[in-house]
Amino acid sequence: MNRPFIGISMGDPAGVGPEVILKHLIYEHSSKYKVVVFGSKDVFEFYLERFNLAMQINSISSLDRIDKEFKEGELNIVEAGEFNIKDLTIGKVNKRCGDIAFKSFTKAIEAAQKNLVHAIVTAPFSKEAVNLAGHRYAGHTEILAEMTGVKDYVMMLAAKRFRIALVTTHVALRDVPKLVTKENVLKTIRITHSDLKKWFGIENPRLAVASLNPHRSEGGLMGDEEEKQIIPAIKQARSEGINVEGPFSADTIFVREKRSKYDCFVTMYHDQGLSVLKALYFDSSVNITLGIPIIRTSPDHGTAFDIAGKFIANHRSFTEAVKQAYRMARWKQRKNLGSTF
Repeated sequence: MNRPFIGISMGDPAGVGPEVILKHLIYEHSSKYKVVVFGSKDVFEFYLERFNLAMQINSISSLDRIDKEFKEGELNIVEAGEFNIKDLTIGKVNKRCGDIAFKSFTKAIEAAQKNLVHAIVTAPFSKEAVNLAGHRYAGHTEILAEMTGVKDYVMMLAAKRFRIALVTTHVALRDVPKLVTKENVLKTIRITHSDLKKWFGIENPRLAVASLNPHRSEGGLMGDEEEKQIIPAIKQARSEGINVEGPFSADTIFVREKRSKYDCFVTMYHDQGLSVLKALYFDSSVNITLGIPIIRTSPDHGTAFDIAGKFIANHRSFTEAVKQAYRMARWKQRKNLGSTF
């Protein structure tokens, strides 16, 4: 089988994205896959010089020339758009950095849609910078959804075999209860079940669902979302043949015994699940978008403007994101899920 291409979007040039990409390619890269970066050659030349690193850069002329012009052992890059390196101020929000970060990401999506790369890994960008550049999106996932024509998607975070899917993501805590509906919980269960089979090769995924309220609401003493929304969603999913259990009280759902039993935990809101994941695997957790027709992973951290340009950024999460993308791409290859590679 041919080695899969992993496409990487550069992220914000003023953040740690270019640094963690370079560190991965120099210290962690595997011959099992090929990497092509979508971004700006000038940005990487800038950081190679700044960090006193040696790596040859190979500019690929266009998307459809990726396979033909790829050079082993070099930083292979497809220009995503014009960017003047004089506009780069490390660690600062800048609309021109936001614009090239946006274009790098959309170019990577385009390559994945054309099956020129077989998975994409996204380095972090600044949502503020992207919006200052005139691209009105809340983040990577919303751009992905629009470009792939997907309405329903799920944010899943993973570290090793520990996976957490979220019913709600980046919303205020006061808004969570009204978003915990039977429809949203069921959608999350269905998409998670389907993609664990599709991308991870788990034939009968075992899912555990968390309650929203403490102690499953104690029979209605602390809310009624379990009885009115979560339990009906679980019953419906079971009637469809999905192996799902719960709701479990969130303060005990992640005990060691359950972590070894279930393939994924469905939690109701961001901090309910991710506080535990990051406490256990802060430097190695990976963000995976489910429900879309392409493979997308990312490191579970942001632009880290405060440490950008200092060569102290930890690239472990980024490397894990690349490894996860590779594993998913290989499963796609073995199952021949619409792949030509």
